[in-house]
Parts: sequence; C-alpha cells; structure tokens
Amino acid sequence: MKILLCHNYYKTRAGEGLVFEHEKNLLINRGNDIQVYSRDNNEINSFSPVQRFFSILNGFNNKKTKNDIDRIIAENRPDVAHIHNVFPLISPAIYVALNRHKVPIVQTFHNFRFVCPNGLLFINEKKCLFFLKKGFHCIKNKCYRQSYVYSAWYSAILAYHNRQKTFVDKIDRYIALNSFTKSIFVKAGFDKQKIIVKPNSASVDASSFNKNPDNYILFAGRLSQEKGVFTLLKAAVKVPELPLKILGDGPLENEIKQFITENSLNHIELLGCQPQKQFEKYLANALVTIMPSECFENCPLTVINSLYLGTPVLASRTGGIPDFVPEEKAGWLFTPGNVDELTQKLQMVENNKEKIIKMRPQVRKWGVEQFSPETNYKRLIKIYEEIM
Repeated sequence: MKILLCHNYYKTRAGEGLVFEHEKNLLINRGNDIQVYSRDNNEINSFSPVQRFFSILNGFNNKKTKNDIDRIIAENRPDVAHIHNVFPLISPAIYVALNRHKVPIVQTFHNFRFVCPNGLLFINEKKCLFFLKKGFHCIKNKCYRQSYVYSAWYSAILAYHNRQKTFVDKIDRYIALNSFTKSIFVKAGFDKQKIIVKPNSASVDASSFNKNPDNYILFAGRLSQEKGVFTLLKAAVKVPELPLKILGDGPLENEIKQFITENSLNHIELLGCQPQKQFEKYLANALVTIMPSECFENCPLTVINSLYLGTPVLASRTGGIPDFVPEEKAGWLFTPGNVDELTQKLQMVENNKEKIIKMRPQVRKWGVEQFSPETNYKRLIKIYEEIM
C-alpha cells in the first residue's frame, strides 16, 4: 500500500513525534511504500522577518504546502494520506490540497487542537470546555502561549477553517485515541461515524518484562501543573515508606526540588530526563507507575508502555485513562487533584506489595492484547482500507 505520512514536528520532540516515527517504522517494516511529508518548527529559527510575517498568514492559505502536495502526488500518487499534526507550518491547507486530488485522508487526534488552541482543554490550572460555547473565551483567557495576540491569531485560523468546513468535510476518517476524545469531537460537531477509536501502541522492548520489580513507584512525564505533580508530592509526604522516582523536566522543576529539600523527603528522587533504554528499565522495574494528571489525558505513552511491560498503573480518572486502566485488572484510579484519595491509594500499594507483584502477568496480558505493535498495525491497515 502507498501511504503518505504527514507531520509537523514541534521544536522539542514530544509524544506525537514518537508515535509518528513508531507508526512509520511499523508500516515500512511490513512492506508498505511510505512517503513522508514533514516540517519542523525549528525551521522558524532561521526565518527572515518577511518569512515570519507570511508564516502567520499561512494558517489560512499555504501555497508552499499546496505546491509540495501537488509535486508529491505527481511523482508517486499515494493510496491514502495519514496526517498527525499540521500546526503551524504545514497548516490545514494540506487537507484542501489532498482533497482536490481525491486522496483519502486519515487524521489522528493526538490532542484537542482542532477545537482548543492550546490543545489541552486546560487553562488557569483547571479543565476547560468553553469551546462548546460561542464567544471569545480563548482570547479572553490567553489560551495560546499566554498571549492575546497569539490566541486571537489561532482562534481566527480555527474560525476560518470551521466556516470553510475544512476539518469536517475534507477528512475521511479520524482516529481518536480513546472514547473520551471521540465524545469531545462529536460534541464539537464532527461526524460520529467517521471517528474510529484506536489507541497508540507500545514503543518499548517487550523483552523488558520483569516479574520481580524493585521497591519504588515511578512518575515519568512533564513537570508541569496539568500533570498533577504537586498532588503526587503532597500525597507522597504522607507515605515515606514508599520510594518515589520522578523522571522528566519542565517548568516546575525548581519548585519541586525546593519542596523535596524543605520537607526532607529522602524517599523521593528527582532523576531528570533519561535515555530511552534507561527509561524503559525504570518502567519495567517499577512496582507501580503513577499518572496523577489533572488535565484531560489523551493516550499517554507512559501508561501504554507500563501496561505493555506488565507494570500496574495508578492514575487519575481523567480523559482517556479509564479506557486503558481497568481497575483491579491493570491498576487503580483516583479523583484528579484529590490528595487524600491518592494518599490512600499509595498506602494500599505499600501494604499490598506481594499482591501487586502477582498482578504483573495479567497486566502484561492486557497490555499486549490492547497495545502491541501488531495489534496497532492491523487496526491501522483496516482504517486505511475502509476509505480507499
């Protein structure tokens, strides 16, 4: 099958980029003819003032993207195009270009950027569903980059393409990574029949499965408000017998270091970012992985990879997480931001270590059934074939 994969990389490689690379390799390794059309936001660093000005207008009508797509199709017409991210350099112009050539389009919803400029549905330290209402809430709340100007610009792009019906008429299938994300886009006016629920696949080495984990729980992610890091720290203070390792970096890193020092939390280690292989070892060897997010999580790779390696997950009941972590079968859930409830769960982990270790084979079985690369590949090909 000839497949055109499209992605606009962020300046810092994020989960979307990892998923894009993983699915690209998955398709190539199974004999598909893959073309890649990508842009990288680091290109902006070398833009002249004139280029920067026109890049602002490209969100409405991007001639470069249209010309690039015309050339790609003339050289080697794909059977289907699968798009991951288009903002800001590729732009929604790619849907218009592909649609004009009658190339079927699949779009993965990695976030909520089609209805929310910051992509998170989270602003001012709380969840936000203002997109369901009319008005200028995004601009008022400076949702994009904490700027009135940037928020107005992005809102104008969304408004323009909504009027043109670019997102709802030009795309043949949408991939929602969980049932919650599907429900959000259905509420936003997207065709329910076009949205297929397919989670990401695991991207770690299956042989790392460890039946006998070490005595620690693990947080791995961005150190930011929406990830619930301080909810975790406040709960961990009350369970000093349970070692906690924290992987990642982010805007709250210095505050976290100060909190650990001021409270003499010797059972908590802040380990920063780790190379992929070392990261996999931490996941595989953890007693439990914890995901205390307070935003609407979509399909966090830390959760998917943990379950695939047989490590149970303790996570907040938000966004798509309940789809991935059936309680008692693959882990446990708690109310986002609830320190007391999380403390009780941590105490449960501390008091039931042998039972939790015995869970690992069933967690591993669930993880392989739901998130193995082979399962993901079959789901992807089925989606492509349905619209060809």
